[in-house]
Amino acid sequence: MVIALIGIILPFHSYAGDTRLIEADSAYNKGDYEHAVELYKLTADSVGTSAEMLYNMGNAYYKAGDDGHAMISYLRAKRLDPRNSRINDNIRFLASRIEDANKAELKGKKGNVSPDPLSFFQRVGHTITVDTASDYWAVFAAMAFIIMLATIAVYIFSRPVNIKKIGFFSAIIMFIFTVIFTIFALCAAHVCDRHDDVVMTAFKTNLLEEPDANARIIGTPLHRGTVFKILDEEGDIDGKPVWYKVKLNNDNIGWIPAIDVEII
Repeated sequence: MVIALIGIILPFHSYAGDTRLIEADSAYNKGDYEHAVELYKLTADSVGTSAEMLYNMGNAYYKAGDDGHAMISYLRAKRLDPRNSRINDNIRFLASRIEDANKAELKGKKGNVSPDPLSFFQRVGHTITVDTASDYWAVFAAMAFIIMLATIAVYIFSRPVNIKKIGFFSAIIMFIFTVIFTIFALCAAHVCDRHDDVVMTAFKTNLLEEPDANARIIGTPLHRGTVFKILDEEGDIDGKPVWYKVKLNNDNIGWIPAIDVEII
């Protein structure tokens, strides 16, 4: 997994005409990671992003020592290409590194700084909606629909009773698969468009019992790159979030300043 983080930059195909990407790749390979990050960000602002660009940006952030923005880049890349093994390897590697840093803050004391494990049904849902792109399920739905039309044609135009039965029951089965794959595609698209996860970008901070800088501290300090689920928010008079109530696990639920995190 370390190889994925320190390996060569992936080639760009969609944005090959943008010279800043060539400069960013060159800066990365020369070890000028902060400059590479700036060039990737400029390119993203001007022509948009891709999974490959975000992966490379994550590598540059990581090499520059910014685990928080590295994690953000990898997780955004995963949303565009959830089955990419290099992206997933880097997420697991970085998550393990951040978890180790959080455990070190316990200093031998009992505590839980690991994300809550997923239940069986949550793992199934995660596989369907997070680890698989909506386009993937949409293709399967389209294939099932086409096969359904073919089996309907077999039922209508075939004369032998046995063949008509096969066509009839096959059409029912393909209709069911079409509906299931369509539901999976819609669910995956909904999860991809959701913005209820944040990554801590501050170097180190604590969760608080209330949305107040003087509130009681919950648990131990958490490190940059820790991923939270948003439960609630409190904003200013213009509606801009100032505080987020977040959850790492059942033992670590509290408030954090909005400036200390970034939404994925």
